[in-house]
Amino acid sequence: MYDNSRALMAEMRAAGIDYRSDTPEEDDNLIDTVRVSWRGRSLPRTTVLFRLNDRGAHLEALGVADLLGKPRAQVLEKLNELNATYRWLTFTLNENGQVDCHTDVFMVPEVAGLFGIAAMGRMFDTLDEVYPGLAALEAPH
Repeated sequence: MYDNSRALMAEMRAAGIDYRSDTPEEDDNLIDTVRVSWRGRSLPRTTVLFRLNDRGAHLEALGVADLLGKPRAQVLEKLNELNATYRWLTFTLNENGQVDCHTDVFMVPEVAGLFGIAAMGRMFDTLDEVYPGLAALEAPH
């Protein structure tokens, strides 16, 4: 397990954030995985996955909204709008018609907790803010 993964989990513990590590402490993986779930005012329970290596983390929330069967042009227009407005996150449409959200953050052990928790909070807050617009696309027309 990477030192920045350990530092992130220590800071989460200290902040009272419930998380789960999919990577055993003694493991020598290329990527460590830490999961945090949260439910917002609008956002249903959603999990953010931290995929960590020795330089940073890729955060992803998969399947945030299911837009399968919706007009592709309308969905892509909405995602492009979100990507322009929230430049620090990337919204994509996966092959199953679901919206995924991604971001990357540079994290060394000295700042892993601060940067990781801040990036996670920003992702959850943004998803909670944009979810009603995505849910409106989910609703039958």
